[in-house]
Formats: sequence, C-alpha cells, structure tokens
Amino acid sequence: MKRNLDFHLALAEAAANPLILSLIDSIVGLLREQRNGNFSGGRGPGARAYHHKRILEAIEHRDPLGARDAMKAHLRQVREDSRRAPSGQES
Repeated sequence: MKRNLDFHLALAEAAANPLILSLIDSIVGLLREQRNGNFSGGRGPGARAYHHKRILEAIEHRDPLGARDAMKAHLRQVREDSRRAPSGQES
C-alpha cells in the first residue's frame, strides 16, 4: 500500500530532521515487504491504519506524549507481525 510509505515519508519530512529521513530511507524495503503482504502472519493494513491514525491525531493535537505512546504501540505491532512472518521472511 503506497499510502503506508507516503505516511512515513510525510512524517519524516515534517520533522525536518535529516536523521529521521535517513532512517525512513533505510527501512523502505521492509515497508514494501509489509505492503506486499509478505508478512502474512501479520494483522494487515487495518492495524497499520489504526496506529497511523492515532499517531497523526496526536501530532495534530500537538500531544508529544500521545504521539510517543502511539508510535510505541505501532512499533510493537510491527515487531509482533514480523515475528509471525513465515520462516525466511523475517527481517
């Protein structure tokens, strides 16, 4: 899903932090694998959309603690999904 990658890139650009842009660039391949469903053991785009919405809402409300908590929850979801990936597809 192109929107998933676009979301991450938009956040990185909005942060105006070259380190974050570099980090996003380094995980583009992983994001593409997830988008293409290679982590079939995961919960799919619905879970990502939920977490992305929570992150965006916290940012819109200028709530750094809420954004941090939403991001932590998203990273936990990604980690759990990658652990459920069929053998040979984990990063």
